[in-house]
Amino acid sequence: MNEIVDLELKAIHNEALNIYNRETLILKSKPTPIDSINTTNYLAGQAIKFADAALILMEDVSQPLDVPAALLRTSLESQARANHVVAATGKERESRANELIQLMHKGHDYYEKLCVQASKDMITDESKLLPRDRPYFAAIKSFLWKIDTSDLKNIKNQYEEINRKWGYGKVIEKDKFGDPSSLNRSEAQPLQRGLHLAYLQSCAFVHSDPASLKHGQRITKVGLTHAIVLAEVIAILCFLTTLGKETDQDFLNIKKRIRAFDVHEKILPRKELPLT
Repeated sequence: MNEIVDLELKAIHNEALNIYNRETLILKSKPTPIDSINTTNYLAGQAIKFADAALILMEDVSQPLDVPAALLRTSLESQARANHVVAATGKERESRANELIQLMHKGHDYYEKLCVQASKDMITDESKLLPRDRPYFAAIKSFLWKIDTSDLKNIKNQYEEINRKWGYGKVIEKDKFGDPSSLNRSEAQPLQRGLHLAYLQSCAFVHSDPASLKHGQRITKVGLTHAIVLAEVIAILCFLTTLGKETDQDFLNIKKRIRAFDVHEKILPRKELPLT
């Protein structure tokens, strides 16, 4: 293991994680029915989980950046959804949060039944099974046929209808990037355009043939780390906003530090393309 993650960004990550854990413990001891709180807590947890995994991988110099770059996308999607929730207020905020909860439940139901139906289709003909599977055929078939999948098409339609509203491009309001008034919908909205660039660069990097990257890596470790940490800080900001704790002094200090971090200054002298 070698220390290659920027120490300041790693410190911000650790302190943000402490704040999230502190508030999550309080929430677990005093559960709330408020959907916006529970939803942003979950989304912040997702952003942190994948950010933490990415940073651990980047501390190992033997590991390529492909996996951390791929993990970045999940953190970005999580913060974008959390930001979309807090971009509304009052009943509209709770409506959005509730809709996202419905999407997660409906998505689980859809994919679970889709797997069952696929399994039914696969084992309808015993001759298509491998010899070692055939002794279990009757038991497997009995189990699968007890699960009703007749409503699969209806569940799929319901899932896709909600999912269209929560796609990444939709929740960041990509089609409104050119409208200055759209920047006012939340504190984090002005950062979505830059983070979207990070998202696109991550996609390009992950799906590139390594042999085609003739001029070295197109993503820098410090740039990737900055985008990952910024995404989790935004997700935590959204969580704290629903709690009414966005002015928590510890968190304000974190925001001040991430704003003061000049990622371009660290990257450009090495003539590498920034991921910011």
